[in-house]
Amino acid sequence: MTYKVLSIDLDYIMGPSIELYQGLFFDENPETRWQHLFKYSDFTENHMFIDQEALMYCYHVFLKSLKNNPKVTFGYDHDSILYDLEDKEDIDLINIDHHDDITALDFGYDGFSDEQMLENEIKKLSLSNRVHEGNWGAWLYLQNKLEKFTWICNPNSSNLLNENKNSYSERLLGDSYQFFTRNNYIFDDYNFDSVFVCLSPQYTPKNHWHYFRMFMLAYEEFTGNEISRENFSRKYEYEQKFKSVDDEILHKRSNGG
Repeated sequence: MTYKVLSIDLDYIMGPSIELYQGLFFDENPETRWQHLFKYSDFTENHMFIDQEALMYCYHVFLKSLKNNPKVTFGYDHDSILYDLEDKEDIDLINIDHHDDITALDFGYDGFSDEQMLENEIKKLSLSNRVHEGNWGAWLYLQNKLEKFTWICNPNSSNLLNENKNSYSERLLGDSYQFFTRNNYIFDDYNFDSVFVCLSPQYTPKNHWHYFRMFMLAYEEFTGNEISRENFSRKYEYEQKFKSVDDEILHKRSNGG
């Protein structure tokens, strides 16, 4: 039975400015990332424009989806969506996001072509579960969990405009992958089994983090349920990263068996 998922990444609202700053002073600690970017570049918070229409689009879709009483979870990084999906199959997923999150084009060495980097990334994702917020979509596919992956993108996304990367995603996922801008996509319905909202604090500047809370408050007001905040910072990447270490250190007997 198909498991329908809506995922909203709030970096989608940063379309007007994200391509200018996303590669600068990146750090795993979001507080440090923004401190350094504003201290060592000419950017200020006033340069971090959002797309108001994109925000309203995300909010409207989110509110429509709540009418059907889906499971709703929130997280800071996008790979935390996998905690809900790791035991699911036949997933039909709609991802509203500035990035496709199928591949990250981040695993290679000097002289590697895009194709070599992508092949290397998928190989390590398959063999070593090298999953993170930028390639969890491919992880779902490699785990045979994905029925369909629809990316609702910004027209200026570098993920979209990189033909090598996007065509690789098309070849990898085949007919299960499709992408649209919001003006070219029509929802069949808003009846989702699961809805996930993430902040992506390394890509969404600190002065816009309050929009994450806006979605939280809307959920609590609409449903009467209180959100558990203890799981916001969970990262599926970290559990997978150290799983082989755990297996090697904790689960092997002293005789090597």
